Amino acid sequence: MRKLKFSVVVVFLIFQSIYSNAIPAFSRKYKTSCVTCHTIYPQLNAFGEAFRINGYQFPADDEDNIKEEQVPLGAEAYKRVWPKAVWPNFIPGSAPIALRGRSGFQITTTDSSTSSEFGLPALQLLGAGAVGKDISIFVGAHLFEKGEVGSIDRLYIKFDNLFSRFLPEKLMYLQIGQFIPEMVPFATNHRGITEAAYAFNTYDPVMGNEFAAGHTHGSMAGMSSEMEPFGIEQFQLGAELSGVVQHRLRYVIGCVNGNGAEEDINSAKDFYGRLAYKIGGIAYDGSCKDSIKNGMETSFALGVFGYKGTASDTTQMDYSFSRIGGDLNFNFRKLNLVGGYIMGENAMDRELKYNLFFGEVNYSIYPWLMGIVRYEQANLTSGNTVKRIVPHISMLIVPNVKFKIETRLDPDHLGFNNLFLGLDFAL
Repeated sequence: MRKLKFSVVVVFLIFQSIYSNAIPAFSRKYKTSCVTCHTIYPQLNAFGEAFRINGYQFPADDEDNIKEEQVPLGAEAYKRVWPKAVWPNFIPGSAPIALRGRSGFQITTTDSSTSSEFGLPALQLLGAGAVGKDISIFVGAHLFEKGEVGSIDRLYIKFDNLFSRFLPEKLMYLQIGQFIPEMVPFATNHRGITEAAYAFNTYDPVMGNEFAAGHTHGSMAGMSSEMEPFGIEQFQLGAELSGVVQHRLRYVIGCVNGNGAEEDINSAKDFYGRLAYKIGGIAYDGSCKDSIKNGMETSFALGVFGYKGTASDTTQMDYSFSRIGGDLNFNFRKLNLVGGYIMGENAMDRELKYNLFFGEVNYSIYPWLMGIVRYEQANLTSGNTVKRIVPHISMLIVPNVKFKIETRLDPDHLGFNNLFLGLDFAL
């Protein structure tokens, strides 16, 4: 069989963008455009990040900005007689849900053959929003995936501005359920633009010389190829405490099972933490709108994080693993530079250690057109190095319909051997 010389993969995808937090229910609730919170969705702008951190509520005067009629659950007077009455609340006037789907068409060409294939469609349900003052929920469910009934990826409740009678607002939030840990503030599978998953968030040394090609769920850190790789952004079951101190310092502390969205395999728990500080622009709590010009900010954010966990191998022996790193996010009007460095160790085998860094340039050519180039490199203790360049273009046809084009390049053997084209829309 002749050596493969050339391969071109063209994927024409409907809804094949990375699953996201772009939920049109928010547009309906506040009667505003998607671009209020997003650049090219699902990427959040600074205001959108403050909205998300604050439990899907406007950072200030949320009730005044709600345009959709709310349904009261009890009279306001109940507050005066509590605890002899149930504390009143309200729910949205309409169900805060959205539907997203995906399917595709793929053509693969080699030096000897050409093949094409229509992919099986998938359907996802997304629901999120405040269910009363300072209580919010998020639900993400894959209704159908690859021809089979899907599963829940995220389902959590978040209590916002805890103890605000005694503590400053925005100082303490608590979310409980199944969620993506707040290890990095950007480029997660659910808020990133590119089709290729960020190796920074998904790579595990058990993957060897491969980066994840697309959206990955993951279930555990593994010591062998029989076990799924661990990523710091995979879904986890547990609890997470977070908050904003003095507008610009954000902290995160979490405790999770450490086995992804699967049932726990041992009694040990995983712990992680993060600190980040932002200079300029819109602060984490939505205040201090410094360095803003024509709706674009100039800002710099620096974060550090760590994750320590325990997993079990195929013989049910427990072992520890860790991840530690830092990241930066620089905005200068239309230009956005992000990057990060992470070190990882799966303690059972010295060969399963690595360090990885990446850098990415995002440029908003127009408010509806964005170009991206990302470089990623993982260095393993074994001496192997994995590299990748990811160029990408996204274009909003209208605020909730997007076209994209992307390829992945090997910097040591430059040449276009794959191409992805896609359409994405949400209702």
